Amino acid sequence: MQSASPDCDVTFIVRTLDDEERIGHVLGRIARYLGAHHLTAEIVVADEGSGDNTVAVAIMLRRRIREIAVLHTSPGCGFRDACQRARGRVIVLADARTDAPLGAVGYALGRLRDGLDVVALGGRYLVMRRTRAWRAFEALVGRRDPVAVETRFLRRARQLGLACTVTHRTRRKSWLRLFAFRGSRAVGV
Repeated sequence: MQSASPDCDVTFIVRTLDDEERIGHVLGRIARYLGAHHLTAEIVVADEGSGDNTVAVAIMLRRRIREIAVLHTSPGCGFRDACQRARGRVIVLADARTDAPLGAVGYALGRLRDGLDVVALGGRYLVMRRTRAWRAFEALVGRRDPVAVETRFLRRARQLGLACTVTHRTRRKSWLRLFAFRGSRAVGV
């Protein structure tokens, strides 16, 4: 169940599984982005049972990036488990293997300010209001593929009447096409 009030602006959740070679780069990029935009944040590394040094790298980086927390979860449960413990007003989900530009996250945050509850950025990031989307967290279990996770979560969010937007990338890798899906309920914060 969700905590009563948020402690920070954003919870950035990075799901990992044997990603020791890229996790340091990913966490550093996220921390620089959040700092440059003056967002209070927590960065949760949701490790789904890595057999390499992914967790050790994340723990070492915690000395430099205090916002990092490590959560050990079962395979396929990283996103759900981390979302249930999230403290931010907004949750951003990313896979450690997704190396998409973080500028798209800024776009998604703007869309949430416009009244949407969930913004999916074409299999790259899933951005949501924690207080509105918590009932759909169960849909985050069981898939490794970011597109499958996104599809399942959006289906559940729409069933719950949440206002969702899906943005797809074109061949030129720009965020151009936008499809908006509104729930049957009035959209409110």
